Amino acid sequence: MSDVAIVTEWVDLKVGESVMSAYVARPAEPGAYPGVVVGHEIYGLHATARAAADRLATLGVIVVMPDLFHRVAPRAELELHVDRDRGLELLRTLERPEVVDDVAACLDELRRRNAVSLNMVGFSAGGHVAYYAATQLPLAATAAFYPGWLTNTDIPLSTPEPTVEATPGITGRILLFFGGEDPLIDAEARDELEEALSANGIQHDIVVYDPAPHGFLFPGRDSYRPEFAEDAWSKLADLLR
Repeated sequence: MSDVAIVTEWVDLKVGESVMSAYVARPAEPGAYPGVVVGHEIYGLHATARAAADRLATLGVIVVMPDLFHRVAPRAELELHVDRDRGLELLRTLERPEVVDDVAACLDELRRRNAVSLNMVGFSAGGHVAYYAATQLPLAATAAFYPGWLTNTDIPLSTPEPTVEATPGITGRILLFFGGEDPLIDAEARDELEEALSANGIQHDIVVYDPAPHGFLFPGRDSYRPEFAEDAWSKLADLLR
C-alpha cells in the first residue's frame, strides 16, 4: 500500500434505538479497499485519534471510527492527561453487548461502502475493544496497540471473566503491540495472551518494543517514540495489505 489522497466526513449510524456518530476517513478515489473499524482511547474522538484514522486511510483503507461513548457523552473530545479520570469514568460505562453492537454497526457501514475485507485497529482502551470484538465478530484481521485490562476484571469490558478467556472465539489474524516499559501491561500479562493465542491455534504476532512506554504511537506526546511508531505502522500496513 502506498500513501493515497483521502477525504473525511462524519456520519450517523443507527445502533439499536440510538444514533452514534462516527468519523470516516477514506481514499478520495473510488476503488476496492479494505475496511477498518478504529477503537479510540479513553480520550474519545480526540484530534490524535482522528489523525491516526487519517493515516490509516492513506494506506488505502476505508476507516470508520465510532463514538464509543455516545450513550453517555456524545462526541466527547477530552484533553490529554488532564481529563484522564473522566476518560476512565467513561470507559467504565462501556458494556460488552453495547460495544459489540457499535462495532457491528460500523461493519455494516463498511459493507455498505463495499469494503473488500473487515478489520479492526484499536488504541489502548480501544485496543481492548478491538480484541473483544475479534472474539465476537467476523474480523479478518485485528491490531491492538497496548490494550489494557485483557487479563484481569478491573473494568466492565473485562467481566464477568477476563477478556483473554474469550480468545477461542477469534477467527482472524491478530497483531498486538506493546511497550516493554508500559506499567499498565506487564510481561506476565503479555505471556498470558501469548499462551492463550497459541493454545487456540490463532494466527498472531505480539510485538514488544523495548524500552517504549505506553502510548508510544502518537506524535505530540511525551510518550511518542518515532522509531518504534514507524516500525509499527509498517507492520500494520503489512497486516492490512
